[in-house]
Amino acid sequence: MSNSSWLESLSEQDRENLYINFWKYKDMSHDEIRSAIIGGLHFLTTTDLVGLHSEISRVQIEHSHKNEIENGKT
Repeated sequence: MSNSSWLESLSEQDRENLYINFWKYKDMSHDEIRSAIIGGLHFLTTTDLVGLHSEISRVQIEHSHKNEIENGKT
């Protein structure tokens, strides 16, 4: 089985967890992760970038809610 078909066999949630754990495993700094993401943007289509913008907004909302809970503002 090729690497791409192995990845394609994973559910979207499993792939997301794999990628999250990859960053942790590599012990990459915040700046290294940011640089890797920015470098990868150049390989995405306009549709991919729009979808990514939506995902970024979702994560920002999650972080905001988490911060509100931690600060007792809910």
